[in-house]
Amino acid sequence: MSYKQPSARALDAAPTPLPHGMLVEIARRRGILLCLDYDGTLSEITPAAASARPVEGIRASIERIASASKQARVAIVSGRRIEEVRRLLGIDSGILFSGVHGLEFTDANGEASFVSEVEESAPELERVRQWLLGHLPDSRGFWIEDKVAAVGLHYRQADASEAAELRERFSEFVSVNAPRLKLVQLKMIDEAMPRCATKARAVELLKARMPRGFATIYCGDDSTDEDAFAALGDDDVSVLIGAPRVTRAVYSLPDPKALSVELSQLAEALTRADGNP
Repeated sequence: MSYKQPSARALDAAPTPLPHGMLVEIARRRGILLCLDYDGTLSEITPAAASARPVEGIRASIERIASASKQARVAIVSGRRIEEVRRLLGIDSGILFSGVHGLEFTDANGEASFVSEVEESAPELERVRQWLLGHLPDSRGFWIEDKVAAVGLHYRQADASEAAELRERFSEFVSVNAPRLKLVQLKMIDEAMPRCATKARAVELLKARMPRGFATIYCGDDSTDEDAFAALGDDDVSVLIGAPRVTRAVYSLPDPKALSVELSQLAEALTRADGNP
């Protein structure tokens, strides 16, 4: 059986469950670039971002898939810094990384660096840092995350009314005082970053490093994954992780544990095909 992602997918369409064995079939037939978001995809969403560990079995499956280099390459595409994803995932080499929403990449030697637009936006990012430092309430529940290439306001443990007020002021400040930046509203964090930052760009640059003919499989759960879903071609596959919602993804899996099952099956098939135990 062959699979093809419908083209020009509408944003208001609901995804269908990922057919069991689909990833294996595509990898065997064409080879794949497997792009995986981290939070909410490889790990559950946790109250404390630092405790978001990969679900059981998923790390081992990624390592096995990555070892089948002829038919698969694995890339983690995250909003986090690469160094943080490496620490949480527990894998330092053998796979590709893109961090901070497509602003940071690892090279062929595994060294991480930012795209040139980050330096161009540095003065405005510093302006945002200083504003947040001067306006963060003394009350508990807020904290600033500085990713160098982006600056975020976390509010998941803050009072709801206080958070709404500060977020509105933050949005206004970025709009007026940092024209090179955009404010992206994520899960309990508002993040200022250069306007060029998108996971679609991350996928485009990663695909350029792949063998000709590889299909791209992209799995993600967040609103920032939508532009990556939309950028995929007809022969690629988009998978929303989590409860079905309005999305550009064609397929869905209910949670990271379900993804772990699919990746385990893929790892088993690829290692057998390579003659490994």
